[in-house]
Amino acid sequence: MEAMIAITIFIVLFGMIWYLSKRSQGKDDESLLHNIRRSAEGGDPIAQFKLATMYYEGRGVSRDDTEAAMWYLRAAQQEHVEAQFVLGVMYEKGEGVERNDDKAYKWISLAARQGHARARTVLESEKWIDYQESIQGSAIKQEDPEKIQEVSPEQIAEYIRKADQGDVDAQYNLGIIYYHGEGVARNFEEALSWFHKAAEQNDADAQYNLGFMYGRGEGIEKSHAQSVAWFKRAAEQGHRGAQEILEKMVRRSQP
Repeated sequence: MEAMIAITIFIVLFGMIWYLSKRSQGKDDESLLHNIRRSAEGGDPIAQFKLATMYYEGRGVSRDDTEAAMWYLRAAQQEHVEAQFVLGVMYEKGEGVERNDDKAYKWISLAARQGHARARTVLESEKWIDYQESIQGSAIKQEDPEKIQEVSPEQIAEYIRKADQGDVDAQYNLGIIYYHGEGVARNFEEALSWFHKAAEQNDADAQYNLGFMYGRGEGIEKSHAQSVAWFKRAAEQGHRGAQEILEKMVRRSQP
């Protein structure tokens, strides 16, 4: 009988301790959330990241991906590297934000540039390598739109005159004009010819453009070897875009 009374008292005491502990913990959680929110609203990126994670994981608050994305964005804009990475993943998956690969790539890339290991690994996936090549592949752009838009026949004739005399800028500009069809019919073969002339005079941008044209088979038979060769020539002159593409090619070829 005495043993039963002792067991009953123990159970009651244990229950009271557990209840008081949980009640105290609940108050601590409320106090913690209040303090974190106050710091986050005051602009502290660490607090913003913590608050975002609480909403993302439903810890101490009801899970709310939209609220999480908002706070991750605030922290990411202040260069919080983990927030940048998580926000990029959320844009990729469409969690709390509209799915957007451009914004996903932007934020994951920013994290990778700050040395975030997982961000770098993600960018080495086939999806993001293809994505970067696609956006860089559209990089054959008018460097000075005001000069090239609505190019007159007289201006084109002047470019040709200078290009025939060996003016590398005129050669490159003609490549751009024919590639985009500004003032003339679009003609990849003609663009390739002018880019070649500029590239042979060590114009790194022309070499870079040739790398894409050979890689895509624009105006010429597709040739991976020629594409790599022109990217290498541009990279050797310090062309950052060409260097990045070659680095990705190497990583992609590794098992």
